[in-house]
Amino acid sequence: MHLNELLQQINEIHGMTFILGERYATGEQGAFAVSDRDGRRGVLKWMSGNGLLRLEQAKTVTDMLRSIGYPAPFYLCIGMALERTYSIQLALPGLPLSHVTTTHLPRLLELNALQVGRALPGLPDWHHEAIHTVLFGGNGYCLQASLQHYSSTTACLLSELQSLVARHRDTPHRMHDLVHNDFNPANILVHDQQISGIIDWDASYAGDCIFDIATLLFYGYDDFEVREQLWQFALEQASLDLLSVYLAHLMLRQVDWSLRYHDQTTIDLYLNRSDALLRGIAYLSHQ
Repeated sequence: MHLNELLQQINEIHGMTFILGERYATGEQGAFAVSDRDGRRGVLKWMSGNGLLRLEQAKTVTDMLRSIGYPAPFYLCIGMALERTYSIQLALPGLPLSHVTTTHLPRLLELNALQVGRALPGLPDWHHEAIHTVLFGGNGYCLQASLQHYSSTTACLLSELQSLVARHRDTPHRMHDLVHNDFNPANILVHDQQISGIIDWDASYAGDCIFDIATLLFYGYDDFEVREQLWQFALEQASLDLLSVYLAHLMLRQVDWSLRYHDQTTIDLYLNRSDALLRGIAYLSHQ
């Protein structure tokens, strides 16, 4: 299938005039710039099969978020064509954050607070997903076989993560927050030094939005000041036991993905980060 053919179908269905631009550099799954004769800039995303329910949920979530002042995208259209599910969102200003910095942390923490108690009916349960993926594996991600077979180091890492989650799987947690689920720098847009958008709500969940803070901690861990501020904030909001569950999921998710799709430098980066996180968890647990 050619994307131009899909875009032509979308234009005919919705009475639009978009033309295809370049693929965005960030993002693992792929998103493409589009523009129309009125000068509107959009983002085209698509997937094989029927994913309409998740897109409809994402549209409802982002509509709600914008109504409370959250910089979330606006869906121009969603639908199915050529056996693909598609969406076009209006492009938000700014570029993805290259890395988490202390300059942006106050605003990111404010946005996280807006997610408290904002889960919408019908969203799947994030806490169950986080635990299940570590103990049993996920659907297309958090694959345990990649760690089991890559090396003795990764096999031991998987075993340690599973033990950590098994010990703390029943830790009390909030259940009714909106969870972004991939709150990493690639999904945080910055324009004129300000946070201008949080994108990619296609896989949001109901649960405890401290998971999104744990995600920031995971991806900002190499910066000492970022790490210290996020640890302090996270531990004021949740127990170390709960944060250990969420960080274990993030370690498995990223290491598995890197083993399957990234180069050795990236693999080593996330293996070293996982080791540092586990040592940090052990240190805090003995304080």
